[in-house]
Amino acid sequence: MIRNYFKVALRNIFRQKAYAFINIFGLAIGICCCMLIVSFVADELSYDNFHPNSENTFRIALDRKFPDNGFQYARSPMPMGMALYNELPEITAATRLYNSFGSVTIEKDDQYFDERNVIAADSNFFHFFGAKLILGDVETALNEPNSLIITTQMANKYFGSIDVIGRQLEMQNIGQMLVKGVVEPMPSNSHFHFDFLFSLKTIPNLYNNQFWGSYVTYNYVKMDASSVPIVEQKTQEVLQRYMEPQVQSILGISWQQYEEAGNAHQYFFQPLSKIHLNSNLQWELEPNGSAATVYLFAGISIFILLIACVNFINLATARAANRAKEVGMRKVLGAHKGQLVFQFLTESVIMCLLALVLAIGMTASVLPFFNELSGKTIAIDTFLSPTILFAMFGFSLVLGIVAGLYPAFYLSAFRPITVLKGKLTGGAKNTWLRNGLVIFQFSVSVILVVGTIVIYQQLQYLNNKSLGFDKDQLVVIERANLLRGQSNTFKNALLNNPNVLQVSGVNTIPGRQVVGGTFTDVTGDASDRFLLPNLRGDYDLISTMGLEVVEGRSFNSEIVSDSSAVIINEAAARIFKWKDPIGKQLQPINGPIYNVIGVVKDFHFESLHQEIGPLALFASSLNARASNLMVVKTNTANVKSTLEFIDSQWKAFIPDRPLAYRFMNEEFGALYQAEQRSGKVFTSFSVLAIIIACLGAFGLAAFLATQRTKEIGVRKVLGASTFSIVRLLSKDFVKLILVANLIAVPITYLAMNEWLQNFAYSIGVNWLTFFYVGAGSIAIALITVSYHSIKAALNNPADTLHAE
Repeated sequence: MIRNYFKVALRNIFRQKAYAFINIFGLAIGICCCMLIVSFVADELSYDNFHPNSENTFRIALDRKFPDNGFQYARSPMPMGMALYNELPEITAATRLYNSFGSVTIEKDDQYFDERNVIAADSNFFHFFGAKLILGDVETALNEPNSLIITTQMANKYFGSIDVIGRQLEMQNIGQMLVKGVVEPMPSNSHFHFDFLFSLKTIPNLYNNQFWGSYVTYNYVKMDASSVPIVEQKTQEVLQRYMEPQVQSILGISWQQYEEAGNAHQYFFQPLSKIHLNSNLQWELEPNGSAATVYLFAGISIFILLIACVNFINLATARAANRAKEVGMRKVLGAHKGQLVFQFLTESVIMCLLALVLAIGMTASVLPFFNELSGKTIAIDTFLSPTILFAMFGFSLVLGIVAGLYPAFYLSAFRPITVLKGKLTGGAKNTWLRNGLVIFQFSVSVILVVGTIVIYQQLQYLNNKSLGFDKDQLVVIERANLLRGQSNTFKNALLNNPNVLQVSGVNTIPGRQVVGGTFTDVTGDASDRFLLPNLRGDYDLISTMGLEVVEGRSFNSEIVSDSSAVIINEAAARIFKWKDPIGKQLQPINGPIYNVIGVVKDFHFESLHQEIGPLALFASSLNARASNLMVVKTNTANVKSTLEFIDSQWKAFIPDRPLAYRFMNEEFGALYQAEQRSGKVFTSFSVLAIIIACLGAFGLAAFLATQRTKEIGVRKVLGASTFSIVRLLSKDFVKLILVANLIAVPITYLAMNEWLQNFAYSIGVNWLTFFYVGAGSIAIALITVSYHSIKAALNNPADTLHAE
């Protein structure tokens, strides 16, 4: 008997291939989308969970307040972690990381390589973090100065194998390093990664630094999670005890006066597993993700799957109505209600299982593309574990039963004579449910489409917004410090090319880390100190970057006193409350006095996630200061030939090192890489959601056309035109889509407005977007249902009314 059910089910599926394809394909797309998004969400939520005792590991972070501004740092003072460990019994261990090296040059066999993923750490690094040491002893690998740990990839790159214990590498400006361990690369779901890890003791001045006003280190501690509130309170007491003597020595004021002036240091402890999704502080080890994005994607996966399930149920219902006479004939021939129910359920479950198999195949096919789109490295094995497969099988089984229940019980309950006469109705009492499902589908679709448009517009805004300097004309030469005393000669050589407009050396560039120090107004209150990030370059820095001087003048190499001059931006003038900044004087801690000679218009030296903050610019002779970078303003019409010229000049000066450069606009574009990836993923799934919703509309159109066949025949007999009948059937959908838009508008506005709060500069939500999307959703729905509407309108009334 059961075998017969399966044979009949398969026969019905193959008999109606178009219906079966649409139903199975639509559900498969939904399951595939859900699987991919869930894998993305699971990967994001898994960050740093692999570290030992991660739930009790915390990073010390700082909420730093100045009188008129404030910052939050991921870094903290070098001595802080160890001081807390020594003084607070709640803290059971502490360790430190340091990564402010930029590019480190490694020399091997007279060849030079630039490496960026370099970190210095305490000797107990492996007790804190889940790095897997393949060769070496975790207890002693980082105990001694000049001890080096490298990854398997770097071992093969520099030595050709991983058997490298005892080998040496020269790290310029750091020293000759002895390889004492080989480690597997950190997993992708870690908030930091490295290729080279060496002992912090290698840099004694850093390792022994006891200054509490310098934020250069990532301090991690271990303690019971329940102790965090107590430790945070005690940390403030420890902080004051160590910082007060330093404040008195440097500023000549008491700690109380320092705090009364508006200064504050509020340290807090970030759970290790929460850093990736919930931390967006200054000086993060790597760009982090966003909890809001993860929750948004999780919601999308649920909605897409629900849309697909709704489609499946709607199409199953529509098809069942067409099988009314088949059911009546089966009942006449003696079929029991239970047998009919089981038949419908069997067909529904088989289709769900076929959709599941197709979904797994689709997931395997698109996974490489999805990984490239999202920046992940998810393997297909993730979806083939027994637990996942069992869960998906159970879900398909439940869905098949739910989808088959309505047609099974509804149709099997009718009297055979009623069914065979064709008097079966669709059940007006259930209309609200079907309409509600369609409204839900299109509400979600509208939300996704509007969200996609807003995200795209914001990313375009970020890419195209004027930053206040000429980012599209600037080429950044890396490792310019290698030129040393030849910097000026190299600069003049570049300027001989008419396509090179200007050249300047600089310590850093907008978009990268801009560090500085605290400054005070010499003529003001000494306790009023403000953090001023610094750009330090030669005298042509302002003109090369295309900055606009709005007060005073720019630097001039002919004026000797400009070596002790400073130019500030408008934000700095505001925090010092200077109406006339020219002639004012600034002084850093224990530093010389600088005269303010000019003010530049505010420009974005950080990402558009942050508002423009205060900034100070300093200048000196190019040869007097070995700049890490050199900025070249070029003619954008001849980029290729200009780059070839720059490369030839570099080889003439530095023949053993290849030219390394980046375009400034690429540098800023990288700041929004996470948003760009999220936007692409969001867009892809929004398109799929619309396709699935249209399949739902197609299913409902088929259902309504089937149920109103005789009504349409009567109307045609009475003279109704084809257009009027199409309009009659379509207006129901227009009403549903309008309701869907009314529901979607406030939800989408609130959600996208909240997302835009992540940016200090944003486009806002344009109400015209809702109008265009609403009109588009109506048009798409009408196109989708027009097939069934026109087909029903063109039917011969004699064929539809002959039973009457």
